[in-house]
Amino acid sequence: MADRILVLSTGGTIEMAPGQRGLVIGPGMEFDRRSAGIPESIELFNERKFSLPSPHMTPAHMLLLTTRLVEIEASRQYRGVVVTHGTDTLEESAFLCDLHLRGTTPVVFTAAMRSPGELGVDGPRNLRAAILTASSEIHDFGVTVVLGDEIHAAGRVTKTCTSNTSSFSSPGYGPLGFVDEDGVILHRKPLWRLTMPPGPVTLDTRVGLVRCASGFGGELVDYLSDQGYKGIVIEAFGRGNVPPETASAVKRAIGAGIIVVITSRCYEGRVLGVYAYEGGCVDLIEAGAITAGDMQGHKIRLLLMSALGRGMSAEGIRELLGRL
Repeated sequence: MADRILVLSTGGTIEMAPGQRGLVIGPGMEFDRRSAGIPESIELFNERKFSLPSPHMTPAHMLLLTTRLVEIEASRQYRGVVVTHGTDTLEESAFLCDLHLRGTTPVVFTAAMRSPGELGVDGPRNLRAAILTASSEIHDFGVTVVLGDEIHAAGRVTKTCTSNTSSFSSPGYGPLGFVDEDGVILHRKPLWRLTMPPGPVTLDTRVGLVRCASGFGGELVDYLSDQGYKGIVIEAFGRGNVPPETASAVKRAIGAGIIVVITSRCYEGRVLGVYAYEGGCVDLIEAGAITAGDMQGHKIRLLLMSALGRGMSAEGIRELLGRL
């Protein structure tokens, strides 16, 4: 019996074509399964969810995509699903889906760093690799991301270069495996994965993200608080430390009932209560801030949207992030 694989497209460079002023979304990606070496045992189906450049993907679009994938997973209609997506926000969409899917149906995100009209186009090879991965024995891995022949966990992968075809990597962790000419080779299984408790997929989008810089950050925290935001993610320095003025703003926000989560702007390593000076992570934790291990701020923002949309309390969110 053939493996039924759904290719769910959302747009991005993988579907783009040259226009008068630069690259624009085209009619869709052409893919010759025979020349790509897709086994006859795989039966492909196509569904076009969106046709968007990836910077146009909002949390609302990501919610619709996640909801559709939850429906597909529950139907057990397909052996696996491949999602084609633009690279700029791919890791965010993949992470939100990973939070809500149960993992019973492999879901693999892929993309292209070069459009079909450019030299060295990588889209067809990435799509082939993703299809092979979705039809492989990749169980209980959560959502994965496949580009450049590498397989990455959605929770850890990030775009590291604006243009290089090997842009996607998992700093500090590395790939789960890779796709070779003759199949999928898995090296390890992820021991860590954040998932939301079972329930409806809803988002409260009133969550902001503030990246600290020298002497900067507090003004934005105060602004978001005044605008009625329910959650704020702070990309702090190092171990989770911020300038004194930002610490004061964080404390005001927490006092107003806003959930504040601390991550680091560093590429690797956890935030941790080590420094106890004003604005140090110890100081912020004592004020009621929640730490988020070594997770990236833009991903934690989506987790916080999901948690607040579900009506989770600060303690419930603290317990969820306490796994990190």
